[in-house]
Amino acid sequence: MPHDAPATPPGAILLATDLSARCDRALARALQLARQWNARLVVATVLPPRPVPPTAAGLPESSDPLAREHARQSVEWRLRRDLGDEADGVALDIHVGEGHVGRAVLQLAHETGCGLIVTGVASDPLFELPALGSTVLWLTRHSPLPLLVVHRRPRGPYRHLAVATDFSDSAHHATLRALALFGPPLKLQLVHALAVPGSALLGGDRTQALAQARRHADGRARDAQAALAGQLAPGQVQAVIADGDPVRLLRQHAGTDDPDLVVVGTHGRGALFELLIGSVARRLVAQLETDTLLVRDQRALPPEPVA
Repeated sequence: MPHDAPATPPGAILLATDLSARCDRALARALQLARQWNARLVVATVLPPRPVPPTAAGLPESSDPLAREHARQSVEWRLRRDLGDEADGVALDIHVGEGHVGRAVLQLAHETGCGLIVTGVASDPLFELPALGSTVLWLTRHSPLPLLVVHRRPRGPYRHLAVATDFSDSAHHATLRALALFGPPLKLQLVHALAVPGSALLGGDRTQALAQARRHADGRARDAQAALAGQLAPGQVQAVIADGDPVRLLRQHAGTDDPDLVVVGTHGRGALFELLIGSVARRLVAQLETDTLLVRDQRALPPEPVA
């Protein structure tokens, strides 16, 4: 398996926020990481595209530039107010962008040399839908950088990691990126949902098919643990293998073992890596209440066009 993940944390972090109350948790985590890594924190929010109402002649005209500048100043004042004394000792840059949120965030991350994007998902209590869900999903498909979605208030550095894995090279790549970012954890669990081909169940014995899949997964788990031997002690790496829906398995594991962070690669082979496609991706963003690191394997999947 390749060992090509960066060896050190980034020198700059980008926090993408919509200024909602729930994003305070992402802000607190970004500040904690900036201090932990002695990194610069770039705080960004993106205003909607400026309106261009038609003139009497039917031609578009720009909105009042003074009004737009006032809006920018108001947003920056609110960001600095929310940061307050919490940002003392952290090198801080505040940016107010405009336009498509995802594209603006990626452009700013590139321009400022950030190695991680941090954001939060603010839920609507009436409909239980993520207000930032569409932007988060867009970033998972287009961001070359790891994306950290924060759900919880930080209680310290991440020390217990759960990695969603199909034991592919892409899953190993995501694991290495997480270890490079957050250092050796006290515990790392490799969570694998058994995948049994439908053809094996047609007219066959489901119990026997599952047992065969389990034996295969056990072997792959041993290989994955061996590949991490140089970074973690054997007792620090555990395999969690079970039958069932991948999202439900991750939720159950997070509810019973309470990891600090769930790590998911966004490209691979097998059911687990279909997490970030279509409706299942929305389930992950909306239902998983544990902080989640999404790592896209750029080596295995060319970037999609952003237009």
